[in-house]
Amino acid sequence: MAKGREIREISLVTMIVNETLRLYPPTGMLARQATKKVKLGSLEILAGAQIYLTLVTFHHDTEIWGNDAKEIIPSRFLEPQRHSALFILFGLGPQIYAGQISVVVETKLTLALIIQLYSFTVSPTYVHAPMLFLTLMPQHNVQIFLRLCCI
Repeated sequence: MAKGREIREISLVTMIVNETLRLYPPTGMLARQATKKVKLGSLEILAGAQIYLTLVTFHHDTEIWGNDAKEIIPSRFLEPQRHSALFILFGLGPQIYAGQISVVVETKLTLALIIQLYSFTVSPTYVHAPMLFLTLMPQHNVQIFLRLCCI
């Protein structure tokens, strides 16, 4: 019985990590260069053109993610394959970051260990103001209060 509970908890942690990374991706944009002339709908892209995908805009698109796209709703990832082509964290295709799987696994394990030992709350003085620099980062420091739950 305990294993079933643990699997559900790992699945929940996975959904929370995915939803957090969707809203706040590790990089703000991906750059690509067209190797040949391509037509995308009515848009013609010339060979050699630089193409930039802003992931924040893409991951917040209400046509893709729904009217609640800017809200944290981990259950979006109940069906893992539903958004697979629309959920870009570390690149896509041949230029994907090779360490993506290990980074995500380490994040899940770290989060699982933290939530087992601590409860945490965000400071009442925190002002949510993410900004895009080279990566997406808080404009102001994030103050979090940790309280040891159990050992």
